[in-house]
Amino acid sequence: MTKTGSIGLIGFDDRERNQLEVFLNSSENPGFVESDPTAADALLVNLGSSEDKERFQRWYAGRPDCPVVAVVDDQAVLSGAHRVQRPMTLSALKKALRDVAKEVAASASVSSKDSTAGTGESSSLLKMSPEEFKALIEASGVKPKAAKKRDAIFDAGRDANKEHQILRWSDAEWQGLVRSACGTLPDLDLSNPADRKRLSFSTASQGRFFDQVNHAVSLGKEKGVPVQVSGIPGEFIYFPQVDLFSYDLDPDLLVQMANSRFGPGELSCVELAEKTPDRPTAAREELLWVLALFTAAGRVPDYLDPAAPCILKEMPDLSRFLLTPHAERIARSWYSEKQSATGIAYSLKIPQRYVFSFMVAADAAGLFERQ
Repeated sequence: MTKTGSIGLIGFDDRERNQLEVFLNSSENPGFVESDPTAADALLVNLGSSEDKERFQRWYAGRPDCPVVAVVDDQAVLSGAHRVQRPMTLSALKKALRDVAKEVAASASVSSKDSTAGTGESSSLLKMSPEEFKALIEASGVKPKAAKKRDAIFDAGRDANKEHQILRWSDAEWQGLVRSACGTLPDLDLSNPADRKRLSFSTASQGRFFDQVNHAVSLGKEKGVPVQVSGIPGEFIYFPQVDLFSYDLDPDLLVQMANSRFGPGELSCVELAEKTPDRPTAAREELLWVLALFTAAGRVPDYLDPAAPCILKEMPDLSRFLLTPHAERIARSWYSEKQSATGIAYSLKIPQRYVFSFMVAADAAGLFERQ
């Protein structure tokens, strides 16, 4: 597959996002690589309602140089955007992306002089004709970075004699994972039931690896014996005596497991006879922090209320954890006084998704005071 450019996904629920990510990894993809929407060459956005459209228009005012494919029901799309009507078909999506790919390729050949000429035009897409919209397209944005050679520590998971660095990512690799950890939701109005629904996900449904890992922890502490999560391609054991996990999943596979759904009975917990860890290990709170991040992906499980005030038990040693943007500032705010996640996002003037991600991870690690 020839690489055309990068594309950001905005506003899709977990099910559709998973389907789109599968599509982008298939041979049907005309050449786009998924990327952070703030730096992508093109955008694929779900505009399910007029409110979604208004929110996106406000956000998009800062990126009028980026081609858009809008997935809609009946409402009109933004002027200049490519329309994909629901129910979304593979053929319609491919056609729209092929058209956008041509725009991205054309923008790369636009001279610097021509690009500059578009500066200062209206930032509102609704006031642009398609011709004006295309005239504002500058040279391509941030290109997907070439994959760096994996550090030796990434193979530690399959060699018990190497240093136990199994939860460590390089800075370059972590930057590529931030979108997966924090999601792409815009700031939401949580007094609006529709926005609440977009943000929250139910934990009642089965099939999440994170839930099975939590069950292994509970069972291990109750029985006082090691508990293995079975049904996965590798060894994954919780040792309650030392409060850590031992496993042979490398970081990439760990993220894949957190993002995956499993059918009934695919995963289970098995009590083991007394044994000691023979693989690289991770402390319970560190691993639960990571799994919570990639399971929630910027959303909030229904057992947490982002509008409810809470406070950290103590200022945590954040060097132990895989940190999302603004984590240190968020931690200091939550340690200084009891306040809500939405309140912290407002006071620090940072995107809500960064605070929500920190909240979900910190809760999984047991860092908040319990009521």
